[in-house]
Amino acid sequence: MSDLVKNRELPRSEVRWPVIIITENGPVAGEARNITVEGVFVHCAERLRVNETYRMLIKPPGEEIAFMGKLVWSNLEYAAARDTLQGMGFCFVKVIEVHRELLRKTIEKYAKK
Repeated sequence: MSDLVKNRELPRSEVRWPVIIITENGPVAGEARNITVEGVFVHCAERLRVNETYRMLIKPPGEEIAFMGKLVWSNLEYAAARDTLQGMGFCFVKVIEVHRELLRKTIEKYAKK
């Protein structure tokens, strides 16, 4: 089974949370649209480099979760032509344990709504 198929089986929450991505050119704002404990889809029109790792901050209501995320795919080249939401998929590569637990609990909370 491919990693992509395996990741689709994880509990996933549809959300609309602010995201800040720290790049060498400064912060980039985006919006988390769906999230699992292993990754997040970020709606954003800023072009970033695939396979690059970025410091990121997700802001669910009343919380802030910091982590390192690796950009694994982007649809910015073709999203507009296909009438698809522009964005990028990040996998979490480094999350401190307290933030990982907060992320897990937050995803569970919003998955039930």
